[in-house]
Amino acid sequence: MIAFTDIYNQHYKAVFRLAYKFLNNRENAADISQEVFMSLHCQLEQKKEILNIRSWLYKVTSNQCMSFYKKNKIINEQLNDEVIRVEIQKEKNPDINEAIKKMKPQDKILLTLYSEDFSYKKMAEITGIKFSSIGKTLSRALNKLKNEIESQKK
Repeated sequence: MIAFTDIYNQHYKAVFRLAYKFLNNRENAADISQEVFMSLHCQLEQKKEILNIRSWLYKVTSNQCMSFYKKNKIINEQLNDEVIRVEIQKEKNPDINEAIKKMKPQDKILLTLYSEDFSYKKMAEITGIKFSSIGKTLSRALNKLKNEIESQKK
């Protein structure tokens, strides 16, 4: 079994990046990341088996972000403009930053997982969306993002 410190060192940046992409706030993303790794530490201490650490971390991070979002009722307009870098189909587009802010939380998570090259199966595990619905849901999120980017250009 891999030591907790090794897991932390290997995955902290990815967990923080996911939380930051969702919340767009460094302090909140750091807090969420810390909570995720505290939860992992508890799981490992209790000798609970985690088959895929990366997927488990992303699932817990996305759940923590959703809970934080609901608890604090974050409004998209309150999100700062600093940095959200999402690569969709390997194309960087500065208009994505503005468009992503207007997306619903579930769409943000899906787009983030998509940009991180997760498989549909892993996206389903992490988000709790049925595997059979991931393709259509992701497609709708991509279309919303595309439409928002196009409307910004007008």
